Amino acid sequence: MGIPVVLMGSYLLDRNEEILAEKVRETVANHLFRKSGQIDDWMWQRTREVTRWSASFVVFEGVEALTRGTGDVERARRDLNEYLASVLGHYQTYESLFVTDAQGRILASTRDERWEGWAHRLLARPEAAKAGVVSPLHRSPFLGRPTLLALHSIQDRNDRNVGFLVERPDLRELQLLLNPAVGDPTPEFWLLDAEGRVLLRTGQVPANPGTEELPVVKPVPPEEAGPIVEASLPSLGRVVYGVRRLAGPSGGYLAATVPARAAYRSLDEARLRLLIVGLSALVIVLLISFFAARNLLRPILLLSEGARRLSRGETDVSLPVAGSDELADLTRTFNDMSARMREARERLESLAITDELTQLYNRRHFQDTLEKEMRRSTREDRPLSMLLLDLDHFKQFNDRWGHTEGDVELTRVATIVMKNIRGTDTAFRYGGEELAVLLPSCSKKQAHPVAEKIRAAVNVRPTRAAATEKPFTTVSIGVATFPEDGQGGRALVDAADAALYAAKAQGRDRVVLAGDEAAPARATGR
Repeated sequence: MGIPVVLMGSYLLDRNEEILAEKVRETVANHLFRKSGQIDDWMWQRTREVTRWSASFVVFEGVEALTRGTGDVERARRDLNEYLASVLGHYQTYESLFVTDAQGRILASTRDERWEGWAHRLLARPEAAKAGVVSPLHRSPFLGRPTLLALHSIQDRNDRNVGFLVERPDLRELQLLLNPAVGDPTPEFWLLDAEGRVLLRTGQVPANPGTEELPVVKPVPPEEAGPIVEASLPSLGRVVYGVRRLAGPSGGYLAATVPARAAYRSLDEARLRLLIVGLSALVIVLLISFFAARNLLRPILLLSEGARRLSRGETDVSLPVAGSDELADLTRTFNDMSARMREARERLESLAITDELTQLYNRRHFQDTLEKEMRRSTREDRPLSMLLLDLDHFKQFNDRWGHTEGDVELTRVATIVMKNIRGTDTAFRYGGEELAVLLPSCSKKQAHPVAEKIRAAVNVRPTRAAATEKPFTTVSIGVATFPEDGQGGRALVDAADAALYAAKAQGRDRVVLAGDEAAPARATGR
């Protein structure tokens, strides 16, 4: 009688091991795919921003004046410093911004900076004049800690390189990206350079990045990801790991490791339970019939089918639970895992497109929505208007009342925007204190009163005791319409941005339509 029990137990363990191993491999592969995409997006964002800022007329004119000694040099240096400070005030992702000449000598910066020897080879890379360059992490003797740089060349009228605009990102944002992902098992992430040396480990930057090697098998080109394997690694022991090639400008690899004991914990527990109940099972097996055996196999088949559905990306898998034995426990565990994966996916999807402070959609979702609305506008032959709002003198507001009050004010304005647009309109936090609104099927003539309504609503001051009264900001708004002001997303944003800056130039607290930037300023009742 013991033979059927042993055979059944062995079969169940083998099936459980197959299902669990498949789940672990799928989980690690999914985490690697999502996390590598986030890191690549972060790196590409750095190059897109430095590319855009290096093309500024202020930057080009300032570098040309400072390197050639033409014109008012001191004014050029002052204008360049003010421009860098203004950009840095809008983007808290960076520690500092600075501009160098073609040899790396610093011409202007937002703080005391030094061009170090390890960074000189970045200047000669051809990508610096095209898409921008992101360096690997290096220990900076000047800062006394690890850092990285992103740069793009500054070119004169003859397309000759006259200098570089350089960003020094705040590594805390990159560290947060490498924090452990939500899931079971929870992998540990490693950011590696092209030779497999460790640059970051689960949110921690080594004191000397690039000196310790993680001996993992890297994917062979043209493969983007290697297989998920189990192996013993120095200082880590037995782990399940995978490696994926990063497609961003920094290159290198992302690795994910899970301790084998954590990955297969449920299997070990099942073995222990089987051992504990073994003697009892020898008695119970006397009562098992052919139909009971078939019913015993049914949950395993359901688990196998559920695991396959889960591996295909179906997160709404829920299996029926019958009884209270080990298979029922495993089924409940499977259902709990499926529910957690479904909840995590919904949370991630929501967080990925929402700005935490204002609860408006974020800039990434703005880009997707703008492209979709422009396609629909073209298909239905209807206009699409865009409002670009900027809080006036917001830096001075933050300096005077602090960033906490600044966040409160930004949230107040965001709430006012949401109350004064239609249900079919969409509002976004475009960046810093800039907000954007997309108005489908709305011409510029129709968008103008909407913008004025928002501007006036922001100006309304709540009644407060004089002793506690604090100033409120006003907003300047630029209005542009697709397709008359721009045939593409970038062109439409640039048109709205130009109108916004015209509103600033005309005295702030006003609305300017694209195409009317040169119109004389009118009274706003500020």
